[in-house]
Amino acid sequence: MPIISKINMLSKSPQIATLPEKLTGRLIDNGMLYHEASLSGFAERYSKGETSHTIHVWWARRPHSTMRAIVFASLCKDRSEKAISILKNLSNSFVPQEKILSEAKEVIKYLYPSTPKLLDMFSGGGTIPMESCNLGVETYSVDANELSVFIQRCNLIYSQNVSQKRIEIIIKDSGMRIINQLAEETEILFPLRKRNPTFYDPENIFGYIWTYSMQCNICGFTFYLSKRPWLSKKKGKYFAFFIKNGKAKQRIELAAAPSDYKMSSVWIGRNGRVQCPKCKITHSSIDINLCRDELIALVKPSKGHGKEFLSPIENSIPNIDFIKKIEKTVSAELGIELPKSILPCWSGIVNPAIYGIKTHSDFLNPRQRVVLLLLVKALRNEYNKLIKEENEDTARYVIGVLSSFIDQLVDWNCRLSMWISQNEQVGRAFCGPGISMFWDYIEIDPVLRGPANLWSKLDRILSGVKSICKFTNKIYVNKGYAQSLDFPDEFFDAIVTDPPYYDNIYYSVLSDFFFAWKKLVLNSIEPELFSSESTDWSKELVASKFRSGDKQKAHEDYCNQLELALKEAERVIKLDGVFSFIFSHSSQKAWEAIVKAYRATKFRVTSIQPLSIERKQRPRAMTSQAVNTCITFVAHKSNSRKTNILKEELQENLREIGDNFALKLKEVGWSDKDTALAIFANGIGLLANSSGVTGCKDDLEALQLLKEVVNEKFPLFNIEKRGSL
Repeated sequence: MPIISKINMLSKSPQIATLPEKLTGRLIDNGMLYHEASLSGFAERYSKGETSHTIHVWWARRPHSTMRAIVFASLCKDRSEKAISILKNLSNSFVPQEKILSEAKEVIKYLYPSTPKLLDMFSGGGTIPMESCNLGVETYSVDANELSVFIQRCNLIYSQNVSQKRIEIIIKDSGMRIINQLAEETEILFPLRKRNPTFYDPENIFGYIWTYSMQCNICGFTFYLSKRPWLSKKKGKYFAFFIKNGKAKQRIELAAAPSDYKMSSVWIGRNGRVQCPKCKITHSSIDINLCRDELIALVKPSKGHGKEFLSPIENSIPNIDFIKKIEKTVSAELGIELPKSILPCWSGIVNPAIYGIKTHSDFLNPRQRVVLLLLVKALRNEYNKLIKEENEDTARYVIGVLSSFIDQLVDWNCRLSMWISQNEQVGRAFCGPGISMFWDYIEIDPVLRGPANLWSKLDRILSGVKSICKFTNKIYVNKGYAQSLDFPDEFFDAIVTDPPYYDNIYYSVLSDFFFAWKKLVLNSIEPELFSSESTDWSKELVASKFRSGDKQKAHEDYCNQLELALKEAERVIKLDGVFSFIFSHSSQKAWEAIVKAYRATKFRVTSIQPLSIERKQRPRAMTSQAVNTCITFVAHKSNSRKTNILKEELQENLREIGDNFALKLKEVGWSDKDTALAIFANGIGLLANSSGVTGCKDDLEALQLLKEVVNEKFPLFNIEKRGSL
């Protein structure tokens, strides 16, 4: 029978294993504040410019407030009302308040003979290590990806070596100089830009909407490859472009459109083929290098409502040969070559590579590429200036955070950046899990005050920098692998980590687009991290049929690597330490991997802490069944042998957990979908603590059994039966 926690808290989370009190005496063992922590974390997702997340681009970051609460609860051996109150307060603010942090630090300090040590072995964007530092813990961070390591060193190490009083002013001044230099040097690239020192002129054209055209090799007719005709669908404002057939080629007209307007596309189905509108011949293997980038609309602020869209005028952009000449000149001046690293050609994951975008230079049009080169030049100039006028530590930190200007242009100003007609804004290109190919894209003038501009990015950088505290203990940020940790046995009091979720996001594939350009600035600041052509994916813990050869091999590789990682966690954690492992997924295979990995270790899952902290309307959630809840599996080491559990016992235990826990979640407003996943995760804990299920032929059948039990209360709950992407 499962034991229901007796602690007097709002959230009474079920324990699913019984271990001696001395081994499970952490606050997190008896229930997290899934109401407060989830609410605060969810709200943080919609805040702007209040945490370190607004500085650098990384993926699948968890809210600071929620991770702060998990770190404290994982370390806190005090389960009194006072400790519970501190936990509530820690989870209720985006940026930690000094008074609350001081109370939490004092509690942790009192409970340990020396400063406790915490490890994040899949540290990604560094949220968990930062909150560990905020709580005065000796913190160790490991990640295999060089860009991840740089981001953390910048936020957590460089930030501690500068004058806290002056640094915001220095960053602001440097950022303004960089943008102003970029504005001056790019003026020749934007003939439509009005001369105005503040760039607020409402007549300024800030956006350029492009598509592609190709010529039929049979009849010679030129036609457009556009798929997204809408320019505006904002609050009843319907405006689009219409494609008209001429004798030798198509032309485009901009006009108001009915709300049900659908453009006649040349694309046939979803198999990458197009049909010539004139001779009806079908073309396959479309290559944008054999196509032409076509400017189809200009965007500027409207004097009334939203944005105004204009047809291109003469000299909207410079001659392409002129742009390429500037590119060559700037490259020679900087002594660099354009990135040559190759995109993986993964159908369904990295689709641009299928259509001719082969390198980390090709995903930009020529003008976008030159703007990035000139930004690299401005950042380098500012670094040299700061070395002379300030010191090396200051120069490293300032240019480290301002290198995220590159992130802004890579993500929001490339051939893969989309125009969002619903709110007349620019959509980012690299939000995961893979990369889509767009046949219509938006280019911006980044020094004007339109969407995704660099001035607004500077504001967000400053807000993020302001949120970083002064730490009382040192942090160690190292490039390394969770599967082979470079630490002695029984070294850590706690491990809190948030690993890649099976095949949700391919971090190295996404980060290489940023790495390829940031290294042009940062290779002199962090040569250890930026000497290679691309990031290290050799031991990246993701399931990929493209890397492994097929879906089954990808699953086996993920299972094996996850098992190695958990065995390393078991080795380096103290006997009375706690292992808080955050995970979620929508497929059976991913959960099977979790069960197998835990079974191979001495870890016993003692409680399940569900957190509903994901943005409900993030890009993937709007178009898929991406899960919104993540689960913290709380575990301790135990020498007791794992045994089989009867099929009937598994069902009975999960039903009892569901009866008690589901009610608590529903009382505080959880959706049926998120509640169902939380109950299912308790079943995963039961399986992980067993050696198998008597009455089920394998773990997949046992997982199906868990789903059926959850379906008794939540009929729409589903766990997909699929292999890796």
